[in-house]
Amino acid sequence: MRSVYLVILLLMLIPDTHGAENGTPGHGSDFIAAELQRTRSDPDSTVSVSIAAPRDYVFDFLSTRLDEYADGAAALRFDHAGSASTGRLGRGSLRITTMDNGETLAQRFLLFTAPTEFAYYTNMELSTLSVPLDYSITRYSLTETNYENTELSVTVSYQASSKLFAFIVRRAFNSALRRDFERAANIIAEKYKNESTE
Repeated sequence: MRSVYLVILLLMLIPDTHGAENGTPGHGSDFIAAELQRTRSDPDSTVSVSIAAPRDYVFDFLSTRLDEYADGAAALRFDHAGSASTGRLGRGSLRITTMDNGETLAQRFLLFTAPTEFAYYTNMELSTLSVPLDYSITRYSLTETNYENTELSVTVSYQASSKLFAFIVRRAFNSALRRDFERAANIIAEKYKNESTE
């Protein structure tokens, strides 16, 4: 079933329809900054789940192992040419996911503060996967409640590409978001349990 990955992907997309600033294709930097702030102050969707694994592990898994918990993802690679952390994953890094059907999704990190927070948007100019959104930015915030338990909060700002479909898109996202992240939380917890006993 591909629902987990498709919902996550739909919530993270920003089509490239507004030009570029500072060498970043897509929406301008002021727009992106405003929408990133909106994920904290007035998100369109939000979900919180508890994950039975340490925060460091959860942060690394969510940011670098998307293909292991998202249905439909076949492979993952990174381009750190634009990273603020030279040669490694950081703000500005590009994460490129290849789907089972060969379509790709290119996501640029806007925030990367390990192990507490990261956010990113999808560069549709570099992607072949398309969804009915004008833009979307997703922020992940992680809080460690004890050594082997992490609270994950996911907040999203987005806009449907058609006003006609806006209500449908919002209902679909909101109804599937919790179910899909609970499934992801179970996968991450199981992976942690298996890997910690090896």
